[in-house]
Amino acid sequence: MHRRQPRGRPHGSATKRRHGVSEPVLSTRGLRATAGEHQLLDGIDLDLAPGSVLAVLGRSGSGKTTLGRALLGESSPGTTLSGSVVLRGTDLLTCSEPQRRRARAGTIAVLPQHPAAALNPMRRTGSVLRELAALRHADRSAREQAVRHALVSAQLDPEPGLLRRFPHQLSGGQQQRLLLAQALITRPSVIVLDEPTTGADTITTSDTADVLASLAAGGTALVLLTHDLPLARKLAHQALVLHDGHAVEHGEGTRPLRTPVHEHTRELLAAQADLTTRAGTPPVRPEPVLRADGLGHRARDGSVLLSDVDMTVPSGWCAAIVGRSGAGKTTLARCVAGLTRPHTGRVLLGETALAPTARRRPREHRRHVQYVHQDTRATFDPRTPVVRQVARTAELLRGIPAPRARSEAEEVLATLGLDPACTGRRPAGLSGGQLQRAALARALLARPSVLICDEITSSLDVVNQSELVRALATARSRWGTSTVLISHDFTAVAALADEVHVMHGGRLVESAAPHQLFEAPRTEPAVALVSAARQHEDRAVERSSGAG
Repeated sequence: MHRRQPRGRPHGSATKRRHGVSEPVLSTRGLRATAGEHQLLDGIDLDLAPGSVLAVLGRSGSGKTTLGRALLGESSPGTTLSGSVVLRGTDLLTCSEPQRRRARAGTIAVLPQHPAAALNPMRRTGSVLRELAALRHADRSAREQAVRHALVSAQLDPEPGLLRRFPHQLSGGQQQRLLLAQALITRPSVIVLDEPTTGADTITTSDTADVLASLAAGGTALVLLTHDLPLARKLAHQALVLHDGHAVEHGEGTRPLRTPVHEHTRELLAAQADLTTRAGTPPVRPEPVLRADGLGHRARDGSVLLSDVDMTVPSGWCAAIVGRSGAGKTTLARCVAGLTRPHTGRVLLGETALAPTARRRPREHRRHVQYVHQDTRATFDPRTPVVRQVARTAELLRGIPAPRARSEAEEVLATLGLDPACTGRRPAGLSGGQLQRAALARALLARPSVLICDEITSSLDVVNQSELVRALATARSRWGTSTVLISHDFTAVAALADEVHVMHGGRLVESAAPHQLFEAPRTEPAVALVSAARQHEDRAVERSSGAG
C-alpha cells in the first residue's frame, strides 16, 4: 500500500490471494495532493481488491477526506493531484472529464461525512432513488423493487411516506442511511465512506457495520475513512494510518491496531483507552440551572416530534441525551436553545422563563445558553479567519476589547489542539473535525451557564475527543458550566455525563446515572441501545484478537 514497504510486507499480494483475484478494482501509485506549498497527501500507493475493506485512520486534518476525494479523481478548489488513480483500467487523474464521469458511473460511489450538504433539498427522496434506479433498470417494476431493496439494505423502512419526504424532513441518521441507499442502488464496485457512523445511534452503528460487512462479502470493495476504531477493527482487511498526509503505518487486517509500530498510531490507541477510563462517581446533585417544563413540538405535517418533555440540568452538571436517530434529541436541544419554537411548554434559566426563540431573548440570556451544532461548517462565515470569528463571540456577548478577546480565543483554541497557523485560515482551510473544535471554542468564549453540544465528538479522532473532554471538564470546574450532551457515542457519554436521559418517540423514557444505565437499563429502548453498543464493541474485540 505505502510506497516504502516494511520488511517482510507483501505489497498487496495477500489481499489478492485472499479474494482470489489477479487485478485490483482500484489502485493508486504515487498519489499526491498539494495546496500551494502545503502537502496534503504524499505518495500514497494502494491496491483495493473486490470485496476488500480498507480502513483509513488518523487525526482530524491528517488527509483522510482528501484521500477519499482523490480516489474519485476529485479535489477541493486550490488543490492539485498528481500520480495515478486507476479505476478498472481508467486513470481518473489523466482522462478527460467526460471519460471520468463514464468510468465512475455505476462503478464507484461516495458516502460523504455530512449528508445534508450532499442531498438535494428541492427533491423528494423517492424521485431521486427512482432516477438512480433507471440507470440500471428499464422496467418500472424493476426500478421500484430496486428502490425498496436499497432502502431495506440501508436500514430504512421503504414506506410511501418516506419516499415523499424532502431531506430536511429526515433526521441526521436517516439522511446518512438515505445516502447509503442512493449509493447501493447503482450496485457500485467500490464505495468510499467518509465517517459512515458519524451521528449514528448504537443500534444504527451496529446495523451499518453488518450492512457493510455484507456488501464486502458480496464483492463490493470499501474504503472506510473513520475515527471509529471499533468499526475499523470489525471490518478492515487492510488498515492505513495517515499523519500530515503521510502513510505512516499500514498492515493486513487489524495488525496496526493490535501491534502498532508508529508513534502516531500508539497515540490514537492510548487516547481511546484514556476516554474509556474517565467515567467516575456522580457528584452530589446541586441546584438546577436549566429546566424544560412540558416541551412539545410538531412538524409542519402535524406529526409529533416532542411530547411533554420535562428535564432538569443542575449547575455544573453534564446531562447526556441518547436515543435512536429521529427520537427527538436535536429537536429538544434546539427548543431549549431557542432555535426551534416549542408549541407547548417553557424553558427556565434558574427561575427566569426564557423567550421561546433566541431572537426574542436579550443578549445576556443568549450568552448564558450556547449551542454547538453537529454540522459546524455552515455556522462559520467562509470569508473570515476562524480565530476572528471565535474571538467575536467574546466581543459581542461579553463586551470585552478585541485584543483581549483574540488572546482568550487563541488560548481556548490551543487547549483543543488548534494552533494559530491553523485558526488563522478561513474555514475552508480546516477539516471538519478542526472546525468542530473551533465551534466549541467559540461557544466557550461566551462563558455560558449552559452549553448544548449536538454530536460534537462525531467528527473527532480519539485524541481530539480526549482533548475535548478535558476542555469541557475545565469549563465545568472554572466557570461551573453545565452541559447538555446530545450523543450516540457511549464512550463520550460515560466519560462526561452525570445523568443520561433516553429519548424514544419524542419522549424521555428513562433517566439514570451512566453506570446504572449501562449495567441495568430498565426500558426497552434503553436495553436496545446498550445491547447494540456492547455487541459492536464485542465483535470488534473478537475479530481484532483473532485477526492476522
